[in-house]
Amino acid sequence: MIKYAVMTFMYNTWVNSDKGSHEELIDILAESDAGGIEAFCNHFMGNDALVRLYQKRMNDTGLAMPVMDLLANLAAPAGPQREEAYDNMRRGIDLCESFNAEIVHLAGCRSVSGVAPETGRKLIAEGLMNFIDDVEKRGMTLAFEDFDPSPDLICSSEDCLDIIRQTQGRVKFVFDTGNFEASGEHAEDNFTQFIEYTCHFHFKDFQPADGPKGYRGTHFGKGMIKNREIARMIKQSGYSGWVALESYLQNENGPRETIPAELNILKSLFE
Repeated sequence: MIKYAVMTFMYNTWVNSDKGSHEELIDILAESDAGGIEAFCNHFMGNDALVRLYQKRMNDTGLAMPVMDLLANLAAPAGPQREEAYDNMRRGIDLCESFNAEIVHLAGCRSVSGVAPETGRKLIAEGLMNFIDDVEKRGMTLAFEDFDPSPDLICSSEDCLDIIRQTQGRVKFVFDTGNFEASGEHAEDNFTQFIEYTCHFHFKDFQPADGPKGYRGTHFGKGMIKNREIARMIKQSGYSGWVALESYLQNENGPRETIPAELNILKSLFE
């Protein structure tokens, strides 16, 4: 069975403005018939009141937190940056457990000046393996994604498979339908080699644009990413689990203008 979550990091400015609130965001997700929230661990760190607010509101609305995104740059070498990354990992794993998350999703790994990409991937794999036992003992899955802000480090199929091999397949994969574009690849071409390692999917859309990347985020369902084909491949694979909507806000749109329509489009791909 496919279950639907919505990523919420892009609404952080909105919830902290006079236009919205965390309570309203959760209500919008529930009214849109989402099953879960995918939030950044880092937004909750040091904010116990926000943790309690989400736990209560989610309990009231029946929403789950199946996946949390944890920003920690494990590509950093020994020193203050790596110590900070490890501290974020420890705090983030505790938060994931407090929300009964199924998946701890590592994000935010970026190239570090003076560190070759292959060395950076070894450092990422080493860091992941340092936490895998703890995550598994808590009944959760540790995973990473193809991350387009670092196309030379952790985005291409070969680079992601390198990390999977170095972690002996114990660390799983979050398959993002758009991010492979940053390395000149397409998600539909990479699906077969990743499905056995994949524990979660991010669905997004891009459209061609001027600039270094040659694309930018757009309304889900209005762009060039072959999300319908990828959804068909997911169904044929027998995958049963969560998929998450990752929106790109347009103009002054907030969650009420974005989530219901785009979530319906995502669901339609699987119908």
